[in-house]
Amino acid sequence: MTDSHSDGVLFAFSVEPRHDRATLERYLRLYPELAEDLIDLAHELRMVEGLGPSEQVVDSDDTARAAWREYAAAASPKAPESIFARFKGQTFVALANKLNIPRSVLMALRDRLVLPDSIPTRFLTRLSGEMGASLETVRSYLQQAGAVSPALSFKADEKPSVPAKVTFKDLLESSQLTESQAATLQQDFSSDERD
Repeated sequence: MTDSHSDGVLFAFSVEPRHDRATLERYLRLYPELAEDLIDLAHELRMVEGLGPSEQVVDSDDTARAAWREYAAAASPKAPESIFARFKGQTFVALANKLNIPRSVLMALRDRLVLPDSIPTRFLTRLSGEMGASLETVRSYLQQAGAVSPALSFKADEKPSVPAKVTFKDLLESSQLTESQAATLQQDFSSDERD
């Protein structure tokens, strides 16, 4: 299957009027080979639907051009690279599997939507080891302001705003953890409590 076909399917899903379970199931039946990408996109689109409209108003072409220049500067090679830059698609899924966490939790970490001080040190050590980054680099990355995934802007009529950061525990409680994932994460929390 070509990348342009996959992109076309994902775009078609993103512009659907509703991203409910029925719509997702219809796309999964039609395109089972894109199941992981469709589920990830559905999750991100549901997040943006809860963000609400941005407060920013573009009142002139000059304002729009300035915003594009700011975007281009942030995306330029001079900008510091995300520690998640090399984890996309299957490598992102593999990282989540190695950490024994749902992809939605890893997405929240990637987008810096978690309060860094609420994350157990043992988990951060596992994360930094799997990423091949220093613990300090991971902590520094997570301390930065939260970000909205570019995929969320795909459907939004207005620029999405960044949601408030949540505690790692709250994030896990809102995620569907397997027994194995819950046990591993409990060990991470228990390790911090002993220290």
